[in-house]
Amino acid sequence: MASYRELGRALTDVLRLQYFPLAIRLVRDEGEFPEGTRRPSHLKMRVTMCQGFAMSRRIGWTVGLTVNDMKCIPNLVAYGFVELEDPGALLEYFMSMGYYETEEVARKALASMLMLEPGKYKGVAVSPLAWTKVEPDLVMVYCNSAQAMRLIQATVYKTGERVATPLSGLGASCMEGVLRTFLTRKPGLVVPGAGDRFFGTTQDDELIFTMPREMISDIIDALRKAGYEKGVRYPVLVNITEPVTVPDAWVVLNEKLKRKIL
Repeated sequence: MASYRELGRALTDVLRLQYFPLAIRLVRDEGEFPEGTRRPSHLKMRVTMCQGFAMSRRIGWTVGLTVNDMKCIPNLVAYGFVELEDPGALLEYFMSMGYYETEEVARKALASMLMLEPGKYKGVAVSPLAWTKVEPDLVMVYCNSAQAMRLIQATVYKTGERVATPLSGLGASCMEGVLRTFLTRKPGLVVPGAGDRFFGTTQDDELIFTMPREMISDIIDALRKAGYEKGVRYPVLVNITEPVTVPDAWVVLNEKLKRKIL
């Protein structure tokens, strides 16, 4: 666990992250939650998964989420924490939300929706990577676009493969982020969805980058190598040179100087 914590500190330092990068682990039994895990149900509430992410990345808690802790039904279905009596209910849900123009379009979207086998996993543990209490399946980083650029460059530096994530704007952090990386073992960039913003406190300038456990060390190592010695790093260096143009008022004021400098 110490090596993951060291990686968490390094990631935070090299990217100057505002919030804690998160270790995410899917658990088959609640007994896998480490000692000291915060459970929303113990606080007499149910939350969305993205709210659990916010509790961990903003406050620093290790959070455990099961069906007893959450109330986002689409998320619970996708993760297999609950089962639908009628498989067609998801189609009805998406149409009732107005997300798709026609049922045909909705069926097409549902056909590519990521879902886990019902009952295979019982919950999700979320912990700040720099002092994680769980061995992560993947790491989730909330970042700005420049930090995302560096994470993508670091990934490409090691693999030569472009980072590609199919986006729908729905179920973004939980499904297009965590679930996709968990199933594909590929890193991905996510545009946070409406739920992330409304419930999960995600701001307009934030993106989400996810990376599988087996790539964490390589990506962090590459952050210090990919273009780094040429000044491609975060914060991004800027070229501060003599202004080509200046305000007209400066020119007028210059004429009033005892010694003209423009």
